[in-house]
Amino acid sequence: MSTPYPRPWEPGQQPWKPWQIEDSEQTWRSLGAIAHGPVLLAEVPGIAIGLRCLFAHPDRLTAWLVARADAAFIPQVLPARSEAEAAVQSALWEHWPGQPNDPLVHAFVDHVPQRLVLGERNDTYNGHGVLRLSCAVRVLGMPTDDRLGFEVSWGPALAPTTTTLHLPGLRQIAASAVPFVEDRPSPPAT
Repeated sequence: MSTPYPRPWEPGQQPWKPWQIEDSEQTWRSLGAIAHGPVLLAEVPGIAIGLRCLFAHPDRLTAWLVARADAAFIPQVLPARSEAEAAVQSALWEHWPGQPNDPLVHAFVDHVPQRLVLGERNDTYNGHGVLRLSCAVRVLGMPTDDRLGFEVSWGPALAPTTTTLHLPGLRQIAASAVPFVEDRPSPPAT
């Protein structure tokens, strides 16, 4: 079996594990600058995924995504899995953490795909049987052609849907990222 996305590592090398990559010092010292948003990435009856905001940092991007699924579609979005299906999915995505029934989100930086980890998340079900997800994702690297692609899908209910963002002047936007804090020596303990 093969996945529709090439592996982001060469055979014989250790797999690339973006959830283990910490923010660089440049990114940590930056609140970022708004590069794009909001934009609806995909919508079908009962399901929607959107980009609330895209922040540019000196060396990478951070996207804030939101998703919503009505209860009527949750059985399609969150299907029951047999142990065999769980084992197959585990084998396919053994290098990717996250809940097995999450929406799948890929970014394309210079046409190279990277599966995004839905981190810093807030999931809720409201009293009307609606699943809501709000999360931050880190896109590693900066597109050299000022184009960033997103592909989103969610189970059989939402087929893969691609959106390309045009980000003219992205390098200048990233260079104007608002600084966060400067580390200063700690005051002496009293």
